[in-house]
Amino acid sequence: RSVRIVHQSTRVTIVQRSLKRDANKARSQPGCRVTFVAEVGSYRDEGYRGLRSGDTQSIITIMNGTAKYSEKKAFIVDTDAGNFSDDFWALALQLCDPNIDIRLVVTSGFETKLKTKVVAKFLTHCGRGDIPIACGIHTHECTYLLPDADGLLQQQECFVEGCVTNPVLRRWAQNYDLSFYRGEIFGVDSDDHHDHGLKQVETLINENHGLTYVLQGSSENIGYLLDGDADIFRRNKVHIVCMGGTIEKEHEYNFSLDPVGTRRMLAASDNVTVIPIEPSFLARLHGVEHFDESEDPDPKHSSYSLYLNGDSRISMAMAQLQLALANYGTHKEVADGRTDIMFDSVAAFVASGRRKDLYIIKDMVATIDDKGRIIPAQETSNEESALSFSVMTEWASARAADEFKFLLARTIAAGSFAD
Repeated sequence: RSVRIVHQSTRVTIVQRSLKRDANKARSQPGCRVTFVAEVGSYRDEGYRGLRSGDTQSIITIMNGTAKYSEKKAFIVDTDAGNFSDDFWALALQLCDPNIDIRLVVTSGFETKLKTKVVAKFLTHCGRGDIPIACGIHTHECTYLLPDADGLLQQQECFVEGCVTNPVLRRWAQNYDLSFYRGEIFGVDSDDHHDHGLKQVETLINENHGLTYVLQGSSENIGYLLDGDADIFRRNKVHIVCMGGTIEKEHEYNFSLDPVGTRRMLAASDNVTVIPIEPSFLARLHGVEHFDESEDPDPKHSSYSLYLNGDSRISMAMAQLQLALANYGTHKEVADGRTDIMFDSVAAFVASGRRKDLYIIKDMVATIDDKGRIIPAQETSNEESALSFSVMTEWASARAADEFKFLLARTIAAGSFAD
């Protein structure tokens, strides 16, 4: 439907025409995309043609007359997007990565029918209104949110000074007409709160051996799937990557919302990677006023400026979303030329499998207490309840954390992964 040529030349046209047979062959592959690549002198000429909207299962890269086939990583993204900006930074990063095929976005976190509108509107603004969305389990959500001592929003039933409306993006999304969304949406047509779209999640997992399930919220959707099929994740060799838990703090939001469900989730697969909150505290784009005196204050060297000056649809969508969150009472960091802590973007980055040299992953045997604390088995007397999983314990260095931030900023600014 669209073709982009970085450098136009007759030779490129000839190369592409000579590969017509390969392109036709590609069309027989369900959900396939083709990337044309040709070398012309010192230029690298690229074009892209989406052969059909919706899910993509493979990439065909054609270089110098040779067709090369490679599989994309199939992802299901389970997100509670609606209150915090980090869910959207994570989605933006995943949308920019050509190696990731988002088969489905699943909404979670209480008022999922409204959050389905939030996700649909955001994906549409990013130019990816073709991605299917499943409405997760709908439960009661407190009317307000109140910042805790660390500035993190917590559920609050009754209004007190300092509260904001929950979910924050309620007004931003409430008038979005889902009938205009191009992709399929599962589980929002009924007024019955017990009606949801998780059957589609079950189908995808069973049909796509070895996919990655990125959990950017609490675990109630996974708990529902396990109730129906306790072995669904292990049998299908699903890699679960979840943002949650704390090693050093006294409380963590995602894991503590449903401690029992969290433990079930961590035990559901032989391949589970946890990203606790500690490494994420270094994941925040900032402007020149946040540089140390020894650093170069040139705006072009600030990660926030790199992102803000981007021209991609995804960077524009993120800019509008940040302003909406600030307008509705949270994440006012945008006025200071910086972002909120981007917890889920770290999980999305680890799930991508890119730049593993930037962070440290360790195998761990640990228990999870009701406050979401990750307690190594040797530090607890309750070793029988210990679980085995991998943990991103830290960045490889302070420089590595900075490199991640600049990589994220460049990627979203360009709309494609800037490795």
